[in-house]
Amino acid sequence: MQYLVNMLAKYELHVAGYYLRRGAYVAAVNRAQGVLTQYPNSPSTRDALKILAQAYDAMGMTDLRDDARRVLAKNSGASASPAGDETPADGAKSGEPWWQFWK
Repeated sequence: MQYLVNMLAKYELHVAGYYLRRGAYVAAVNRAQGVLTQYPNSPSTRDALKILAQAYDAMGMTDLRDDARRVLAKNSGASASPAGDETPADGAKSGEPWWQFWK
């Protein structure tokens, strides 16, 4: 069941990322917030916070962007960095096949 919940959260992030790339920032924020509320224990919450920070930054909402970055930094234990520079949300290391998720 946990695998299915994680996959649903990843799908929501995929859609939020699409909206972010297309410039639909409000829709991206709504999808990312949905991940945080519906799937709070999934590994995708970090990526949802990154999308929130990017969308708020693109909309010029600096207070909300800073809040999202602050929550990201507190929960990850590291500084909030731009999306795309860490390992994927499912925990797979680069170079490993996708089906070896049990390692």
